[in-house]
Amino acid sequence: MEISAQAPAGENNPSYSTGEEELRILNKQLREQADQLRALNEELVDREARLRLSIETGRVGVWVWDATGSVHTLDWSRRLKEIFGLSADAEVTRELFLECVHPEDRERVDWAIMQSLSGVNDGFYNIEYRIVHPGDNSLHWVTAQGQAFFDASGQSIRFIGAVVDISDRKQVEEFTARLNLELEHRIAERTKDLEQINRSLSTEVQRRVDLEERLRQSERHLKVAQQLSLTGSFSWFASIGKIVWSEETYRIYGYDTSIEPTMELARKRIHPDDLHIFDERAKNAPGEGKDFSFHHRLLMPDGKVKHVKVITRHIAEYLGQSVFVGAIMDVTEQKKAEEALRASEHVARGQVETLKETLNSISTEPDPDKFLQHVLCMICKQIGGQSVTVWNRNNDDSLSPAVTFEENQLHVPTRKTTYSTQDQPLWAEAFRTGTDCVLTEFTKPIRMRLINRPDSEWVPRINDMTPPSVRAENERVAALGISTSLAIPMLTSGRVAGFIGIRFTKKRAFQPEEINLSRALAHQAMLAMQLMRLSRESQQAAVIAERNRMARDIHDTLAQGLTGVIVQLEAAEDAQAQNLAKDAAAHIERASDLARDSLQEARRSVHALRPLVLAGKNLCAAIEELIRKMVTGTNLHAEFTIQGEPQLMPQEWEENLLRVAQEVLTNTLRHARASHFKVHFAFDPQAIRLELCDDGCGFDPAKRYDGFGLLGIKERIESMGGELTVQSAPENGTAILVFLPLMKYPLLQV
Repeated sequence: MEISAQAPAGENNPSYSTGEEELRILNKQLREQADQLRALNEELVDREARLRLSIETGRVGVWVWDATGSVHTLDWSRRLKEIFGLSADAEVTRELFLECVHPEDRERVDWAIMQSLSGVNDGFYNIEYRIVHPGDNSLHWVTAQGQAFFDASGQSIRFIGAVVDISDRKQVEEFTARLNLELEHRIAERTKDLEQINRSLSTEVQRRVDLEERLRQSERHLKVAQQLSLTGSFSWFASIGKIVWSEETYRIYGYDTSIEPTMELARKRIHPDDLHIFDERAKNAPGEGKDFSFHHRLLMPDGKVKHVKVITRHIAEYLGQSVFVGAIMDVTEQKKAEEALRASEHVARGQVETLKETLNSISTEPDPDKFLQHVLCMICKQIGGQSVTVWNRNNDDSLSPAVTFEENQLHVPTRKTTYSTQDQPLWAEAFRTGTDCVLTEFTKPIRMRLINRPDSEWVPRINDMTPPSVRAENERVAALGISTSLAIPMLTSGRVAGFIGIRFTKKRAFQPEEINLSRALAHQAMLAMQLMRLSRESQQAAVIAERNRMARDIHDTLAQGLTGVIVQLEAAEDAQAQNLAKDAAAHIERASDLARDSLQEARRSVHALRPLVLAGKNLCAAIEELIRKMVTGTNLHAEFTIQGEPQLMPQEWEENLLRVAQEVLTNTLRHARASHFKVHFAFDPQAIRLELCDDGCGFDPAKRYDGFGLLGIKERIESMGGELTVQSAPENGTAILVFLPLMKYPLLQV
């Protein structure tokens, strides 16, 4: 108004028209903005009306919490109060709100609100929970969503949200759940019925599958059992000539399984010398209709011979026909074992006899210089050699002949001859091991190998490095008609001191038992040489005493050990006769152990060492172990008892008492035919008593008997100042009583 009043005065003012124009433009803009604000206000009112209408009709309640002013306000819509069962004029507080929430959900709801107001999840709030109306305690379900707003410092200033009553939806969900549960129950019942039917069907199917699997497994087991036992099976339909073989039967006969078996096919494999046995059985069996069994041999295309045993059973009615069902067993290895057992027993008996003769010669020969002659004579006799030469090992590993036994005469070289061994590595290996025996065959060319090593190959005896003297000696021996030579090492203190060379006029194949016997005899030869050396260094009485002691030692070790070998082999033979293959193998194994022990004892005798069984043991433990080894596998039941506290005693006493026990037990096993053997050791301050008793056939002590046993026992006991009592009578058993007083010979003190 003021502007328009002054306008006439400014007619002559140049800027008058410009200001008026700007005022009109400004008024126009203000009118336009006022129109826009009115339109926006109308639209906002319209939207608020529509929002309220939608909230009222959609059962949605709204709350607003405002903290922008000095006083925090909490505003609930009328619909929200209605949802919570509150009156329209009720003043809502946080405590009233939480009181309306179901007690089980109250803590969870309050925690969710606090999390939103703290800014968790950007202030977003979303939860379902139960409420209880204060008026009628009715239960309702609601879902709530809200959003918290924050100022620049991160403090919550406003919290707006809505609540929807979902009780109807929950009722529908519960109803649906009940329907689903009932439906599931019905389905479960039907499924249970179907499962029962399926189980019945599955059980029947599985039963049939199991039966088929057991049948297949039984067939597999039968096949494996036949392979392991080398036993085949067959069926022979004699009336129609049809034959059925198992796979193992095909293998035994050496035919391919694709070939149809016939009687003629089997007949082609029969050894010519046994054809009459097979033809007779095949001809007579159908008419007789009886079970039968027989042994015969098969001659295979490669020339090998198999031993088989056939066992058949006649079945009169099988599938409407008469049939013979049987088994064919490959018993080749059993036959070989029987033959090896007989050969081993023969060799073992020969060993015992040889040792007996050697011991008798040593014990009765007054001249110690002839001991070696007796031993070499026994070697020639037992091994079947043409001559025997003792070779001494020199410091440079060359060999020199010390003595030769030939044509029952002992020949000593008039001058020392040395033969080098540097040209042949086999000699170096024999020196190193002390166990390898060197076999030389005087063929063209002369060759040699280590006989106790199956993988040892033949190598030429003469090569470019062989000295002329060695070459000439080998050619001289070959010209004498010598076919084979066997060199056996002799040991002294664990070192090869030389060799026993046995020559043969015929080519020989040596069994392991013969090699072991040869080595034992070589040790005896070494022992004899030791005795000869002692005889030159000591007086005659001392030599005789040492000779008797060593003779007893050899007797108590080798002879008795080999007697144990014979006992085990006889037991093995009995077991073999009863088709107890495992027992027979066990007996043979124990015989091998005893033989090895005897060989070790022979080496110990050469070294004049303490008995191996006493190494690291006291006397009582050694005797108990000795008894266990010797009676294992026999029919003799042994009992060992101790009275008092065992004490230390001189080494000579321990060795003597051990050998006495061994000698008595050996005699019991060999001669007494006893079933019980008892050893009783009694220790007291005044004496030691040893009682050895058996319930065997007994003997007459007054008679004279061959052998060295009782005489050796008597000498041992007397050397200790003890007393020996022998009580025995025919058919009344035997008792050997040893009494050692300790007054004159006190025990060792620790």
